[in-house]
Amino acid sequence: MSDDVLQEQLRGYGEVEQVAIGMQGAVYRLPEGRVAKIWFHAGEEELRRLGELYAAIEGRLPFRTPRMLELHRPGPYWVTIEAELPGVPLHTVAPAFGEPGWKRARDCVVDVLAALAELDAPAVLHRMTVLDEADPFRPEGVSWIDALTGLVGRRVARFRDQLAPAIDDFDANVERLLNQLSELKEPETRLVHGDVTAGNILVDEDLWPVAVLDLGLLTMPGDPVFDAAAAGSLIELWSPRVREVEAAFDKAFVEQLGYDAEQLLVYRRVHSLLIANAHDADPYGRDSAVPLAAKLFNR
Repeated sequence: MSDDVLQEQLRGYGEVEQVAIGMQGAVYRLPEGRVAKIWFHAGEEELRRLGELYAAIEGRLPFRTPRMLELHRPGPYWVTIEAELPGVPLHTVAPAFGEPGWKRARDCVVDVLAALAELDAPAVLHRMTVLDEADPFRPEGVSWIDALTGLVGRRVARFRDQLAPAIDDFDANVERLLNQLSELKEPETRLVHGDVTAGNILVDEDLWPVAVLDLGLLTMPGDPVFDAAAAGSLIELWSPRVREVEAAFDKAFVEQLGYDAEQLLVYRRVHSLLIANAHDADPYGRDSAVPLAAKLFNR
């Protein structure tokens, strides 16, 4: 998984430069305004669906989204060639939490979430899978609450041996959470990005969002409040001040988007269970998020 090995997948494209690497894959800048993404886990069918999603939402948001130009498999991994998007990652230029100018960065995230919340879910979303699952998350005719409840149940059953020792009164906590989830009102279906982070928002010099990246990990047809709850945590997920950051974002979500504070907390606990073991198959051996989920549940 060295840079040299990965670059072998891009032979023939000229001089390339790695610009990002994450759980889903590695991204390289190519000549002529293009980028290549080497996908570590995704297969052909999943990537073709993702390309359909890109095409379905292109031009429907006030910022750019990825556009897939090519899909091929030159070696052990599938590779997509995409148009390079403008801007720089928000996390590289945003002031630290609480510093002057931080609220502008916060509002940039809120603006992205507000725009996504207005976008009707394209039909292809009902065929999309999430995380490392093989079956669609929410086929046509399945409610959002039922689909999300099923996903939580599958993750808990699969990773119980890692979650239960870390989370106090684990079974009771999960049962309480599922009961809270069942009491939520079925929302109007919108596109949920599922991974709105400060690394996936590209901004201009004024911190206005000009592009949003990395759909696919938890992209699904569902409730935009879930997207906001997830984003409030993901912005500073590994920070010791994550609870303060979440509270500051929740205040903005309530005041600017009209979201319910208790619903945000329910969804945040759901999201923490979904991603707690998402790095288990990460070839770079990054830390499990189980301790982070435990801190959220045990506080």
